[in-house]
Amino acid sequence: MFNWEVLHRVNSALLGVFIAAHLGVHLLAVHSPEAHALGLAWMRRYYSDWRIEAVLIASLLIQIVSGWAELRLTVKPGWRLVRNLSGLYLAVFMLTHVGSVFHARHVDQVPTDFYWVAGAFTVDILRNYAMAFYGLGVFSLFAHMIAVAALAWPGMPWRLNLALWAVSASVTAAILLAFSGTLYALAIPETVRAYYEAYW
Repeated sequence: MFNWEVLHRVNSALLGVFIAAHLGVHLLAVHSPEAHALGLAWMRRYYSDWRIEAVLIASLLIQIVSGWAELRLTVKPGWRLVRNLSGLYLAVFMLTHVGSVFHARHVDQVPTDFYWVAGAFTVDILRNYAMAFYGLGVFSLFAHMIAVAALAWPGMPWRLNLALWAVSASVTAAILLAFSGTLYALAIPETVRAYYEAYW
């Protein structure tokens, strides 16, 4: 019998490296848009090749399919429920987010840079939805990992558990604050504003 759980865990290592680097680049935005641009340029040196992108997309789809295959919604409240619900939201978030990136980049020919993300967080008609959707996506990623760790280590000290949740909230808040223009003034290009206003 095929073991979806093993595939899910092994594949998460490959996907996890990319996601960790991606979040790291986003955290550079806390310093400035220029720092984010430098980090993004460095990262794209390695994954902008269509073959690497294909591997990443395949890895994402494998993660979603394998996660769905081992999903059990009829569980009592606890870490398994946290793992399942966060996993479900992550699947929706990743498909939507990656789909939006590819559509913007390859169909609309819009650079998916700092200002593309910040535009969604600052254009009035979209701001609240974008911040809630993206913030919950980042937080769900951490919640999923914490739940998996707690299930694998039942005796995890509560202080460590609390620290992990604190890190999760801090990273999520830092990214939202940086891209929403709260930490410093942002001048969103008119082309980006027009792009979002055309859809919304």
